[in-house]
Amino acid sequence: KGYRIKTEKTSRHHITATRFIVEIDEDHTHRHLGDIEKIIDESDLTDHVKERSINIFRRLALAEAKVHGEPLEEVHFHEVGMVDAILDVCGAVIGLEVLGIEKLYCSALTVGHGTVETQHGTMPVPAPATGELVCGFPIKYTDVEQEILTPTGAAVLTTLSTANRPQNFIPEIIGYGAGSKDIDNLPNLLRLSIGTTQRGMHQDEVSLLETNFDRTPPEQLGYLMDNLFIAGALDVFITPIQMKKNRPAQKLSVLCPINKEVEMAGIIFSSGGTLGLRRSRIKRWLLPRQEKTVNTKYGEIPVKLAKFNEKVLYFPEFEVVARVASKFKKGFDEIYFEILGQLRKET
Repeated sequence: KGYRIKTEKTSRHHITATRFIVEIDEDHTHRHLGDIEKIIDESDLTDHVKERSINIFRRLALAEAKVHGEPLEEVHFHEVGMVDAILDVCGAVIGLEVLGIEKLYCSALTVGHGTVETQHGTMPVPAPATGELVCGFPIKYTDVEQEILTPTGAAVLTTLSTANRPQNFIPEIIGYGAGSKDIDNLPNLLRLSIGTTQRGMHQDEVSLLETNFDRTPPEQLGYLMDNLFIAGALDVFITPIQMKKNRPAQKLSVLCPINKEVEMAGIIFSSGGTLGLRRSRIKRWLLPRQEKTVNTKYGEIPVKLAKFNEKVLYFPEFEVVARVASKFKKGFDEIYFEILGQLRKET
């Protein structure tokens, strides 16, 4: 209620594109992160869309909090707290889910220069929050004297995508989205190429950050893990170790895209539990993954699948199984084996 969504065909520098338009009735409303999380949580969106959308706003809030020196819960969303920004963020996540996109890559992020007027007054371009969000991502400076990458746009791109280029990518369809401004010396377009990678194993390179904690409470380590995942860590795990002088400790290991290692290091140091980090680059073998929906007596449940040597491997997601088990008051194993049973029938 209170908004309308429409699309229209337009052109930017002689390239045909689609413009996504949100029309709202309400005035600008200042909201906190908790208000936005509540709006998304109480919507009819899928749990996966809710989680990813909230993660985008959390990263945006963390950037704003750092820039303005405010506690996270006191950050006001001005321009981005309105209905249109919530629709923009959720719409991007919904689009990825509808299109079945498993992984998103982006090229260097294009930024302008100059100043922009905001609720906080005149700000440099890129805006300070944008600058925080793009840390670790390659950026391309232009001669455009205006804002062409907003904090909201930066939050969406840097939360959902990685700056690494896909290997053996086979494009199948390409589309163009147009921004509202028609810029003289720059095509204001977002190009999306959808495709697949060649079947079989492929290799990538990621960053491994490690450090030891010997005086940090377990609750603080759990909070640190949550923040690392929100910021885009690929995996975070803790291993019990025995340090010098026979002191028990915990080794924190973080796998992340190379372009995010500086941001991850900042989060770890901000925890106050360590004075140093070990950094290394590691190569991984990966199987291409897809998502499949399984019809069960508990409804449609998404699972991940991969193929290797003509063998299909299925991986029900823990969070999804746990959520369904809680909803129907069933045991975890009962839901898990129901999914596997239906998969065997279908294959």
